[in-house]
Amino acid sequence: MARLLHSATISIFVLLVVGRCSNAVLTEAEVFWRTALPDSPLPDPIVKLLHPETSSVVNKQPKDDDTVAEAYSLTWLMWGLRSPSAPTTKHSNTAAETSLVNKPKDDYTAAEAFSLTWLMWGLRSPSAPPKQPSSPSRPSRAGRDHSADEYLAKGLFFHEDLVQVGKTLTLYFPVAASAPLGLLPRRVADAIPFSASSLPATLARLGIANDSAQAAAMEETLYMCELPQKAGEAAKFCATSLEALVEGSMAALGTRRIRPVTSGLPRSGAPKQPYTVRAVHPVDGASFVSCHDHDYPYTVYMCHNTPSTRAYMVELEGARSALAVTVAAICHADTSSWNAEHVSFRILGTKPGGAPVCHYLPYGHNLWVNMEANRSSS
Repeated sequence: MARLLHSATISIFVLLVVGRCSNAVLTEAEVFWRTALPDSPLPDPIVKLLHPETSSVVNKQPKDDDTVAEAYSLTWLMWGLRSPSAPTTKHSNTAAETSLVNKPKDDYTAAEAFSLTWLMWGLRSPSAPPKQPSSPSRPSRAGRDHSADEYLAKGLFFHEDLVQVGKTLTLYFPVAASAPLGLLPRRVADAIPFSASSLPATLARLGIANDSAQAAAMEETLYMCELPQKAGEAAKFCATSLEALVEGSMAALGTRRIRPVTSGLPRSGAPKQPYTVRAVHPVDGASFVSCHDHDYPYTVYMCHNTPSTRAYMVELEGARSALAVTVAAICHADTSSWNAEHVSFRILGTKPGGAPVCHYLPYGHNLWVNMEANRSSS
């Protein structure tokens, strides 16, 4: 049975590649989108993931274990959890900044986006000790390097009072996350086991070495997806296909009337610099689902719905490069359940339950808005 499923999966992959040679032919996921969300254009980051052969950034691979360790930093930071058994000592910002600035562009890949996810979650870390990696030679979560966390967080978090025309934000935009296979068709994604217990079989099926950095990144993703819903979260789920992403967001928001919001950012990233706010457009609605893409051979989104959240579309202009971007910014008004040691509090000088904590959505991440709530309030 396993051999038959493996052969079927390979056959589907071949058909997928052949079918993607012509962008004129809609994928099944694109047909689904037009049916489920006829009034919403398909965001460009999702289009690129549905056609990964057109994307040089998506096809880039992490080159070494240091890159994957860097990825862990941004992911833990974005979800706001401290890595299990993470050291609490302060690190040199200068060293962390030098490490990132001097790193060749190809080495950014999914590394930073992986850690950004943890940064943006903003909830308390699990009290239970982390599970042991399935291979003694695989990098351990507990041994992850946190030296870049604060540098990266300083380019991610900001106060809500800065979301005003004329204010200046210092931000850093990482390169798009790496997902060589892009967004798989649902039938393909559903045929691949997605659990920590089945990871060895998945690695064998995808031809990934058990002791590789990619295997460690996949283990981290599965670990995060299997964490239970936390206090302060109205919903949490992981999606391995576009259909699962849309339907999961609809279920979390309790309506089929939803629309996506994404940041208009360069896929190749941009260095940290001051940006002046040129315009601010509040996103109507008080109910949102945030989805963050994660490091895996194919695209995996981790999504959560937190109450007491405000969202904005913010037009920015860079001070040095004159780069003009529009970012989706999310402000969490209730941080009472967040980890008190979370780096955002140290950077912003706040504490759990204090002033709102805001962050932007990196390229490829998406926000889902409950349009039903907007209609009932109008």
